[in-house]
Amino acid sequence: MIRVTVQLHGTLPRRVPAYDPERGLTISLAPGATVADLLDALGLTAEDTGVVALDGRVAQPADALSDGARVRIFQVAHGG
Repeated sequence: MIRVTVQLHGTLPRRVPAYDPERGLTISLAPGATVADLLDALGLTAEDTGVVALDGRVAQPADALSDGARVRIFQVAHGG
C-alpha cells in the first residue's frame, strides 16, 4: 500500500466525512493508484474538482501517485 496525504479546499472538506481541516487526511491506496483512483476513494468526481496538485504540480487524472505524495484538491470555481 502507498500512503498519500490530502488537503481539500473550498467546500470539498464537507463532502469527505473523515477529513480534518487542521491535518488533512492520509489515505492508503494500492500501488499504481492514480489521481482518479484517489478521487474515487474520497467519493469525489473530476466534475467536483477544479485543480488537483500533486507534490506542487498540476496533476491529471491518469497521473500515478507515489508513497508519501502530497495532494491538494481545489473545487471548481463558480460564479458570474
